[in-house]
Amino acid sequence: MSAPMTLSAARYCLQPFPPYRFVPGHNPHPTAHPDGHSYRPPGSPEPALQWVPPERWRESPEYLFGADLYNHGYWWEAHETWEGLWQLTDKSGPQGQFLQGLIQCGACHLKRHVGHAEGVARLRRTSRTYLDFVINHSPAPVYMGLDLPQFVASFDRYYDEALRDRPAEAGHEPRSYPYIILDADESADNRDHGSGNGSSP
Repeated sequence: MSAPMTLSAARYCLQPFPPYRFVPGHNPHPTAHPDGHSYRPPGSPEPALQWVPPERWRESPEYLFGADLYNHGYWWEAHETWEGLWQLTDKSGPQGQFLQGLIQCGACHLKRHVGHAEGVARLRRTSRTYLDFVINHSPAPVYMGLDLPQFVASFDRYYDEALRDRPAEAGHEPRSYPYIILDADESADNRDHGSGNGSSP
């Protein structure tokens, strides 16, 4: 089984995609197997990453590439890309919770793709917990370029429809897939909603 090839979205980063989408049990582990698309021999140094504040998200190629990977069905690869950034954050703060939520959204898609219903249900709950935290603690609805309430609504709608219509079927319907759409200019949203939820800017 391979991840769906029909997902399509605008690219945010010029980095090329890996030659395959990793699905556990179906192709070589990307970093641990010598045939993996991103194999790192034992003892190899971890890639050097730099923390980027949330308002400077456009300057983070890892964040942008993670969005591209997620949008095109490379869910495991998106997890790995975002996790490196997550490790640099305050994991209990909005940015850490935001990245963890996105990571778990991707993992939820992967679980559905391989037909693990229990994993889907668990990851839906936990991803929503993380993202709701950010919504409740961010002074604006757009966080790191993503309209978070809109994304959460589209994610819930996708799974409500998919599991109602085909609860046991693995796979995805690209027409309703909850893409990560990063805002080209979020300044207007921030001005309009700067004190919308009572949080300090």
